[in-house]
Amino acid sequence: MHVPMFDLRVLDQSLKNDLVEAFERVLSHGILFMGPEVEELESKIAEYIGVKYAVGVSSGSSALYLALQACDIGPSDEVITTPLTWIITANAIAACGANPVFADVRDDFNIDPDSIRERITSKTKAIVPMHYAGQMCDMEEIKSIAKEHNLFVIEDAAQSFGAEINGRKSGSFSIVGAFSMNPMKPLNGYGDVGFTVTDNNEIYERIKMLRYSGTKSIPGTNVTADSHEVSLNHKIDNINAALLLVSLKYFPEKQKATNRVADRYNSELTNKIKYQNVSKGEVHGRFVYVIATERRNALMQHLTSKDIETKIMHEPLSNDAHVYKNMESKPTPMAVELLRKSLVIPCHDKMSKEQVDYVINSINEFF
Repeated sequence: MHVPMFDLRVLDQSLKNDLVEAFERVLSHGILFMGPEVEELESKIAEYIGVKYAVGVSSGSSALYLALQACDIGPSDEVITTPLTWIITANAIAACGANPVFADVRDDFNIDPDSIRERITSKTKAIVPMHYAGQMCDMEEIKSIAKEHNLFVIEDAAQSFGAEINGRKSGSFSIVGAFSMNPMKPLNGYGDVGFTVTDNNEIYERIKMLRYSGTKSIPGTNVTADSHEVSLNHKIDNINAALLLVSLKYFPEKQKATNRVADRYNSELTNKIKYQNVSKGEVHGRFVYVIATERRNALMQHLTSKDIETKIMHEPLSNDAHVYKNMESKPTPMAVELLRKSLVIPCHDKMSKEQVDYVINSINEFF
C-alpha cells in the first residue's frame, strides 16, 4: 500500500467546484493583482487570528522578511532564532543585513527560552521563534524575556496556521507574525502565498508599502513609482487569494480530519518512539507529524520498503548550512540530537483508515 507524505490532489467534488467558481470569478472581473478577493481574504485572516490587520504577500518567505524590515531589523543587529527550521528563517534575518544567532531547542523541537536568555547581548534586537511542525513555542516565556530586554518578538508561524494556546491563535503573540500558505501548509494555497498579521498600525502600513516596491500605490486608483523605501515586488495575486478563500472555508473540516489521524498515532503507536505532546488548552497546527527514535535510519528504511513515504525535516541545521557554518556560534546539542533522531511520517486529511492502520502497524511491527 502506498502512503504519500502529502496528497495535494483535489478529490472532493464540492471543493473542486468552489475552486473552479472562484477562479472563473477572477477571470471574469479581470483584476489579477490586489483585487477584491485580496481585501476579503485579509479581513477574514485577521478575524480568524484575532488581530486588527493582515497583509497578503507573495510567499511565506516574503512575509517573514517584510515583518523583519517593518521592525527596522538591519545591519549590526542580532536576531535570536532556532537552528531547527527551514533555512528561510535565518536567511530572512540575514537578508535584512542582521546576524542570526542560533539558540538551542527543547526536547519538543521548539526554541528553548533558557537558551535565548544565554544568547542576549547588547546587539540583540529581536527574537524569532518558529513553531516547529505546527506546535507553538513557549510564547508567554519568550514574551517575558523580550519585555525584560526591550526586544521585538516576530513569530515565524509558517507551519502553524490553526494552532492555539488557551484560545489565542498562533501569530497573535508577537508584534507581527508571518505565515506561509503554500500547498503543503495547514491552510493551503495553490501556489506560493504568505501573510503577515499584526495589531500595530504602523507595522501594518509599512508592510503594505514594502510589498509594493516601497510605494504607496493604491491598485485601481493610484499606482505610483514614487518609492519611499528600497523594496521589491512582494504583492499577492488575486487568483491565489480567491483560491485561499475557498481553502479557508474548508479549513475546519481539514483540520479535524488531520487531527483524527494524529490522535490515532498518539494513542496507538508504540511508546518506543517520542512525539510532540499536546497540553491542555493547546491546539496543534499539524503541519506534519514528527517522531523521534534512536533507530531512525533503520525505521526509515523499513517504512520505505513498505512504500510509506517519510522525511527528515530541516536537514542540515541552519547553523550547519554552508552559508552559516563558518559563523561563530554557540553549540546547540539538543537540536543536533533531535535532528539525528527525528522522522516525519504521513499525517494529512486525505489519509484513509486503511492507510493509517498500515502506518501504525508498520511502525509497531518494526519495534
